[in-house]
Amino acid sequence: MDEKECMRIAHLTTVDLSLRYLILPQLEEIANLGGDAIAISAPGPYVAEIEKRGIKHLPLADSTRSVNPVKDFRTMLALWRILRTEELDVLHTHTPKPGIYGRILGRIAGVPVVVNTVHGLYATRDDRFVKRFLVYTLEAVASRFSDRELVQSREDFEFVTHRKITVPGRTILLGNGVDLNRFARGRVSRERRQALRESIGAAPDDIVVGSVGRLVDEKGFPELFEAAGSLQPNCIVVAIGPEEPDKDDGLSHDELERARSIGVRLTGMVDNVDEWYAAMDIFVLASHREGFPRAAMEAAATGLPVIATDIRGCREVVDDEVNGLLVPVNDPASLATAINRLASSADLRDRMSQAATRKAAAKFDEREVVRIVMAAQISALRGKGRFDDLIGSDTFEITLGPATDSDAAAIANLHASNIRTGFLPTLGVGFLTNLYRAMINYQHSHVIVARDPYGPVAFVSGVADVGDFYNHFIRTRGIRAAFSAIGPLLRPHSWKKVWETSRYDPGHQETEVELLSMAVSEPYQRRGLGRRLVDQLLDEFEEQGRFRVKVVVGSENAAAQNLYGAAGFEERGTIEVHQGEVSKVMVSSRK
Repeated sequence: MDEKECMRIAHLTTVDLSLRYLILPQLEEIANLGGDAIAISAPGPYVAEIEKRGIKHLPLADSTRSVNPVKDFRTMLALWRILRTEELDVLHTHTPKPGIYGRILGRIAGVPVVVNTVHGLYATRDDRFVKRFLVYTLEAVASRFSDRELVQSREDFEFVTHRKITVPGRTILLGNGVDLNRFARGRVSRERRQALRESIGAAPDDIVVGSVGRLVDEKGFPELFEAAGSLQPNCIVVAIGPEEPDKDDGLSHDELERARSIGVRLTGMVDNVDEWYAAMDIFVLASHREGFPRAAMEAAATGLPVIATDIRGCREVVDDEVNGLLVPVNDPASLATAINRLASSADLRDRMSQAATRKAAAKFDEREVVRIVMAAQISALRGKGRFDDLIGSDTFEITLGPATDSDAAAIANLHASNIRTGFLPTLGVGFLTNLYRAMINYQHSHVIVARDPYGPVAFVSGVADVGDFYNHFIRTRGIRAAFSAIGPLLRPHSWKKVWETSRYDPGHQETEVELLSMAVSEPYQRRGLGRRLVDQLLDEFEEQGRFRVKVVVGSENAAAQNLYGAAGFEERGTIEVHQGEVSKVMVSSRK
């Protein structure tokens, strides 16, 4: 088995339910790409189904959602043993507790890449200061142990980046999505819809008001049950989801019995939630805290108008008065008013239903979420020089565009792996990362990357004034770059190279505009990608009125000389940047 077939990625959650209903498409994508998908959680009823999909499950027997210091410590010890024996390439953590200890243990255990998904900050701005301080501090500490932070909610993303709770250059807005085929409007037959409605005693003209989620206070079920007593007579409330007796805010037996006594239907956990959405007329999510609520997205995709609380996450699903209604948190009266309003108007429900399906199609596609997750994982691996040739398929579309800060490490590794000659690669990837980060932020440079769906696979860079760029580099990243290359720079041989580099005349041969470097990863070579990059770089400079561009090419590098020659560069002489290393100077002139 070659290297790209051995990618081993593990997803860590508290319980197997999260793996089955939140993470499974991401695990399956790993297997689709030829990698080993590993799921880590407490054992449970969904493990068998997960393993049937070809996914290895590793149990954490003491993992629990509730706070239990003894069990939590045992869980961390068990995870440590897994991380030390499984030789993972990526550990991807989820949910509050594993997201904290998983990131830290993953980094300490030497897992090459640690990624975390922020499904929703476990504190809101309305919480007490002590809780907010504790949650945000723990997140800030743990995020320093990860390579990528994927944040589902745009409001959370803006908050954590603005407050520096996460490292901005490593933080990605993920969004959230659902299987739009499974939850397509009209997929469930009228007969099946009618059968489910009849199972809860709903007549054809009744309005079924449904909610899906764990039966806990945080999901707003007490408010929904209280509102149920104030609804018009033809409204039937159905609550779908598992009981959570072990959670501190799990609804008690007495609370559930009181709900039944006023006519609320409780189905428990179901496997056909997609059919139940089709049986509803209105969907309600009265949560106190959300990241980016999946149930509300599923309901919207099915074509239900959604009534949700006016909180982060919910506001990303519901556009008030467009595809649903937003109501205050912990306000049963407002919730009842909103339900009655929709229940009284079939036209309003129909208008919001159409808007809901349009938004779901445009914003809630699970396939895009999976793509972003895999791109984050693979770009982080490539950024560390691992699995550089992981994805190399003619079926993948290549796009060209300007590089960003988050591309610097991947570009540095492309340089180190594919440009073996010259002095710069001897200074290491850390030095090159600082160099390219400076170049990306230099106002007179162009750094263009070619990306497949999983990150950079090639790049080209050029600057309008080499001397000025290196002054910028020394000012902005010089100290960090020097520390990252302290070992190589202490060798006497390197001192000579540094001296020779400092004496290089950037204005040699007709122009100061210079194409500095270009590299294409091995799977994408010999496909014309290098020529596309060079042409785009020349176009960028031409738009600025710079028509003469120089490139210095090793005299022995016939392939590069042929490429530049085909792009219109002509030989103008030779140069020795370093003693004994002769390079050819080629110049392109489009005017």
